[in-house]
Amino acid sequence: MEREEERKNEHSSPVNLPSTNGGGPPVIVFTKPWQHLGLGELADLVSDLGFAGIELPVREGYQVEPDRIGELLGKAVEAFEDRGLMIFSVAGDVDRATALACARAGIPVLRTMLKLDSEKSYRENVDAFRNRCREIGEVLKDSPTTIGLQNHCDEFVSSAMGLIHAIDPLPADRVSAVLDLGHTGLDGEAEDIAIDIAWPRLSLVNLKNALRRVGGRDERGAAIWNRFWVPGKKGYTNWEKAIGELSRRNYRGPICLTAEYQDASRRSVTGENIIPYLKEDLDYLQLLIEESYGANSELGMKRQGE
Repeated sequence: MEREEERKNEHSSPVNLPSTNGGGPPVIVFTKPWQHLGLGELADLVSDLGFAGIELPVREGYQVEPDRIGELLGKAVEAFEDRGLMIFSVAGDVDRATALACARAGIPVLRTMLKLDSEKSYRENVDAFRNRCREIGEVLKDSPTTIGLQNHCDEFVSSAMGLIHAIDPLPADRVSAVLDLGHTGLDGEAEDIAIDIAWPRLSLVNLKNALRRVGGRDERGAAIWNRFWVPGKKGYTNWEKAIGELSRRNYRGPICLTAEYQDASRRSVTGENIIPYLKEDLDYLQLLIEESYGANSELGMKRQGE
């Protein structure tokens, strides 16, 4: 029992965030599917859906574009704050302009991924990432913002172990781990093990689900496997097990629904068409949080009374 309490207290998150759902983690959404909405419309939609906030993509053609981030990110923060919501994370480039804008706006996580250049060795790729983080990390000194490295299957750093290896020598107050359990599921990494590995640096959990399906055959007849994004109940990742493990460890950082789905024709779902998928997953996730965190809260109260 003592070791269990030690493990629950091992995590010192780089971000200190408000909690919702009766004391559980705040549930947020990646707003990539709604590229063409204005900031006010986007904030209204997120509020109506019942999320606590968002991860905002900073990309060409979106509400906040990279070359205007210094001007527009603060306006985006205001638009969401006006509706009682928060921008917990920005998905953008790890460069000085983006880091400075995030630090000034008080964004907890600047999320990125480490794509592996096939012309370089794995270690060369990791060393280049570390050097960039050391350089950009100076911008984040004494700010609430960390660079959050996310795992991604296939040609990226894909596992929780890869995340921790890549960021281990970097300062914990400037570089953190963003654990995507949809991608660990695709790579066959068990939910509790992935969480345990990423735990000391964990700032954000991404939640989605996927399968691999045969997308064709090569010239020798061998199967070509493609990813297929599905609702939370239908993929490799066991959401119930993941939330149970996060609850057991008293995780209070955000959980982000990344809103990635494909229809029966394997086309990406976006805009208004994504809302039924997203509502189904949000309802399921909120139920799991209420059951798991509620059960842990009741257990904690009983223990205090003993």
